[in-house]
Amino acid sequence: MAEEELKNEENNPVPEQAAEVTDGEVQSSGQVEPIEGPIVEEPKVEEPKAPAEETGKKWYVIQTFAGMEEKVQDAILKNVEQLKMTHKIFQILVPEEEVFEVKGTKRIEKKKKMFPGYVFLEMILDDESWYAIRQTPGVARFIGTKVKPTPVSDREMQRVLKQIGIKEEKLEVAFERGETIRVISGPFRGYTGTVDEINADRGTLKVLINIFGRDTPVEVNFEHAEKIV
Repeated sequence: MAEEELKNEENNPVPEQAAEVTDGEVQSSGQVEPIEGPIVEEPKVEEPKAPAEETGKKWYVIQTFAGMEEKVQDAILKNVEQLKMTHKIFQILVPEEEVFEVKGTKRIEKKKKMFPGYVFLEMILDDESWYAIRQTPGVARFIGTKVKPTPVSDREMQRVLKQIGIKEEKLEVAFERGETIRVISGPFRGYTGTVDEINADRGTLKVLINIFGRDTPVEVNFEHAEKIV
């Protein structure tokens, strides 16, 4: 019996076992083919976006509920400190003027709000600063269009500040058109560019920075730029 089994094995050999499959290979129809791995895309390099015009420091107006101007002013000041946003929200003003009222023989001096129900803000407007102001109790809305707040014109703001006795600080212009500067702060920190325009009233420069082979105009505050000696 054992001899017959041995003969059967010789006449009908057992098929060879499939070759061991190693990492990265699979056997199909007796042939070893590489496994196709996942397609890895190279990371895309996004072009830095130039700051929008409103990234500069400007004056805006918010409307408050009646009689809450000072409370809103104090609440915003506290929020600015708690949220560490002094680099985006600079001044909060409730413009007032001195008036005199005569009662009998007495002449009484008192202060009267120039714009009842409104508060002026000097700030850099972006999503973060907008949300911080809008969430302040007593704030009804920003003055502007349905799409975005509208800044107060420089001429109108100068008139308001003059009426309340505040003179805007004029920054000394230490830059010249056509000279090369380096940006030392903000989203374009480390870039160099050429000064194209100087706005002394706002304390800003329009700088042409070469990004991906083309000159891109960006706005930079005086304090965020330095001359290249």
